[in-house]
Amino acid sequence: MNAPATISEISENDQLADDWNKPVSPELIKQLSTLKTWRSVVGVLTEWVIIGTAIALSWQLWSVNLAAGIVGYVAAVILIGSRQHALAIMMHEGAHYRISSNRFWNELIGQLGAAWLLLIDMRYYRQLHFSHHRTPNTEDDPDWELRETGDWSFPKTRTGLFFLFLGDTLGLRFLDQVQFFGRYTYQPAYPRGGWDFGKIAFYLVFFSAMTYCFGGFFWQLFMVYWIVPLLTWLKAVLRFRTISEHYALEYDHIYRETRTTYPSWWEKILFAPKNINYHLDHHLYPSVPFYNLPRLHQHLLENSDFQTNAHLTNTYLGVVRECLHCASLTREDVTAKSAEAT
Repeated sequence: MNAPATISEISENDQLADDWNKPVSPELIKQLSTLKTWRSVVGVLTEWVIIGTAIALSWQLWSVNLAAGIVGYVAAVILIGSRQHALAIMMHEGAHYRISSNRFWNELIGQLGAAWLLLIDMRYYRQLHFSHHRTPNTEDDPDWELRETGDWSFPKTRTGLFFLFLGDTLGLRFLDQVQFFGRYTYQPAYPRGGWDFGKIAFYLVFFSAMTYCFGGFFWQLFMVYWIVPLLTWLKAVLRFRTISEHYALEYDHIYRETRTTYPSWWEKILFAPKNINYHLDHHLYPSVPFYNLPRLHQHLLENSDFQTNAHLTNTYLGVVRECLHCASLTREDVTAKSAEAT
């Protein structure tokens, strides 16, 4: 159970494709794939400290006056939602076995530190996410299949994009978020195991202890400062990030199956923590942990084929512009181009 996941094992499960001209040497990838568990632990703990601080400050502002309380609460929802996103990215690291080379600690940190309090099971996420990596933007991609609606068709008008994100931010599409998270929460066909009992035990102990210590006050904080950001700002951020990763693209080359985005400093805080903006790089080499993705990207840029063909976008506002002006493609067009590219 504690055996490390090797690079070759990861590649067999979630590699974008095996028959492409790999621009970075295996020796360098092995070096960049070396895991530092403490980096991930610090990454998880940092997000929880920020979340706790945001809740405490926002709660104090309600005692100043109503206006300060409202402003503080809106800011807290945005900040907490963005940190929930960062925790989801850490869960994503654990799903790729990139938190720790020790399987037990990888699962424990990923589940206990991120997934379970996001109401997700990392093992179910892993199962679907590896399918996404193997066949992105195709009928076999579970992420793409979930989004076969008009909301995910591009190009769009400025007005259409504005109201799309406004609806997400205000929680008008919270049922979509519940459905999206639901498939990562429980899958009847998945074999039960020790982690299922651990999850149930964790929920029973955690929520019982919080209720015993703080009573109804805990549930008030939980709903207002955790569930609301989960169904509003996080929903908008996940849509924005997903669009930036797999939409309004050419799909005609393996380097254009997804994009890497260069965020501004404030975009990095709100939309792209933990180097998640290096998404093309991650799809090409999923064994590289988040803290080494910038180094990987620099090596990829030394390759002329990558420089010529990779879809690289400057800022997330640049992604919005591409969504407004991209060529209109049908689902069949995208599937055909994706098949040709891989």
